[in-house]
Amino acid sequence: MTDSEKKEFMKFHCYENSNKDIEIIEVIPLDNYLLRVVFSNGAIKIFDFKPELEFSAFKPLKDKFFFNTVKIRSGTVFWKYNRKTKNVANDIDIAPECLYWNGAPQNQEK
Repeated sequence: MTDSEKKEFMKFHCYENSNKDIEIIEVIPLDNYLLRVVFSNGAIKIFDFKPELEFSAFKPLKDKFFFNTVKIRSGTVFWKYNRKTKNVANDIDIAPECLYWNGAPQNQEK
C-alpha cells in the first residue's frame, strides 16, 4: 500500500480519531446511473455506477426504476432485490469504501 493509499484508508477507517468507520448518511439516485452520496464525515461524492452494471451482481440495477429504489441500511447503500422475502442475503449492496474512494467530490459550496 502506498503512502497515499494509507492516508486515504486512515481517512475512512479512523474517522475523528474513533474506531468508527465513516458511514453513508444520505444517498440520492441521479440521472444516468449516478449516486449522490453524503458521508458521516461531511464529504459529498458523486459515484458513477455505470461501470458496475457490467458485473453480474449489479445487472438487475440496469432497470432504472429498480436503481432508483436505493436505500441505506447500517451505513451502506443497498437495493431490496426480492421484496417478497426478508432474506437480506438476496439484496444488492456496495461497500461504502468503494463509493468513498471512487466517487468524485461534489462541490459543497452553496
